Amino acid sequence: MPTEAPLVSIVTPSLNQGPFIEETIRSVLGQDHPRLEHIVVDGGSTDETIRILERYRSRLRFVSEPDAGQAAAINKGFRSSKGEILAWLNSDDVYEPGAVSAAVAFLGERPDLMLVYGDATLMDAQGRVIGPCAHVEPFDLDRLVHHLDFIVQPAAFFRREAFEAVGGLDESLHWSMDYDLWLKIARRFPVAYLPRKLARYRWTGANKTSRGGLERYEELERVGRRHGAGGLPADFRLEKLALLLREARRRAREGELRAAAGLALSGARTALSSPRALCRLAAAMLSGGARTASRAAGR
Repeated sequence: MPTEAPLVSIVTPSLNQGPFIEETIRSVLGQDHPRLEHIVVDGGSTDETIRILERYRSRLRFVSEPDAGQAAAINKGFRSSKGEILAWLNSDDVYEPGAVSAAVAFLGERPDLMLVYGDATLMDAQGRVIGPCAHVEPFDLDRLVHHLDFIVQPAAFFRREAFEAVGGLDESLHWSMDYDLWLKIARRFPVAYLPRKLARYRWTGANKTSRGGLERYEELERVGRRHGAGGLPADFRLEKLALLLREARRRAREGELRAAAGLALSGARTALSSPRALCRLAAAMLSGGARTASRAAGR
């Protein structure tokens, strides 16, 4: 007798993403996996989001109420779900056709596997392709801990038992809750890379990640220390260096030379205090010059 396909639960956290959320919903509903539930956890949107969700009420579940942030919304969605396999898809990202069935099949071949992730494509606000998410790479725990988060969140699927075993998402984290989750799972369970495009990640310049500034790197440093990196992972150090140098140039143009020098010095300390970051910077400069070095984190 054929084994019933596992139920997959997709949670979408949402807040005022009316221009994009219908495309997100359609990408979930258009999947060919036979058993799938889609739960939208909206934080009380005041734009057209609720009207869009109402149109799909017969094909998904949703709640709209104030919450404690993205991580809390996702945890709430998973608590109300029933799937054996879980994922979350933000309200401006989309799945590629067949993404869910590909991930499920891969997990089915490896019963020990607790997290699988694939490739993703960057797109702009209009949905036009920018290019591949170039920082994705095959799984290596040392690289994940000490260098960078190479797992693109919408292209990741994981088993409920692993999510619950590690305590779900840390709701105190604002930018790096996904990176923290991958590390928590990967340090206890098998993880693998599926070389197939599973999602498209929308990059608008107004994303939470792009607006995080230095606070984001402070949070990433806390996560790095928590998981044994000894501080900010190497490639994130190069991102921070690039951010500080951009700000230093801006201050210099405005005549704030002392502030500019302080920012440049802080950036240099960020990179030079890590042998891994220094090696990464040197390799990037040798392979393509300073511009390549500023892109070293691949974001």
